[in-house]
Amino acid sequence: MNKIKFFITGLCFFILTSFSSDNLPKKFTDLLDRAEMTFNQPGECSETQPIDNLQMNYEYALINNAKDFEIRYAIRPLDEMLKNYNEREKNKKPGDMNIHPNKLYAATFHAIVFNVSGGKLPSGDKLPKIGVFNPEAVKKEFNADWGAFTMVEVGKEFGQNYQYCFLVTIHKDNVGDAYCFYLSNTKEGITKNMQASFHSLSFK
Repeated sequence: MNKIKFFITGLCFFILTSFSSDNLPKKFTDLLDRAEMTFNQPGECSETQPIDNLQMNYEYALINNAKDFEIRYAIRPLDEMLKNYNEREKNKKPGDMNIHPNKLYAATFHAIVFNVSGGKLPSGDKLPKIGVFNPEAVKKEFNADWGAFTMVEVGKEFGQNYQYCFLVTIHKDNVGDAYCFYLSNTKEGITKNMQASFHSLSFK
């Protein structure tokens, strides 16, 4: 399960409709610009307001009520983190630890998975299995340097009325990280409906 193509079988049967950035929330477009990303709005979905919660903040969401399906997007540019990292490097003292932002994406994704699940892990204290995309495929399809995915039973605060969440992340060195959350009450509902939006975010 390390091939992105596995998830996009049948993608050609769906239509990806380009969505004018003028119609997107400014906070979202500003983050897209800082993270050097493009966004294409998938069809059959309408905008819905993000829900304030303590598990995972996100900036934009789309919903298809008829299909019991929602997509949430979170964009995390690295510009400020890189600035702070470089500043700390200048003042670094012997014994100080200063981890480069390009080394944090895997640990950050694990933390987000834990938060979104509300701590409801499938096997005791272990995180759910996380798959990593093929490096060549993730570069070709998203212009990213790394990407990963997993499925969890979602926590109540983040999930609200949904039971399952399929998480996808992509990372580009020195640029940013992005997270897509696909929510539904069935795993089948996610795998069936996520295809049309799978390439909605990519790095320039």
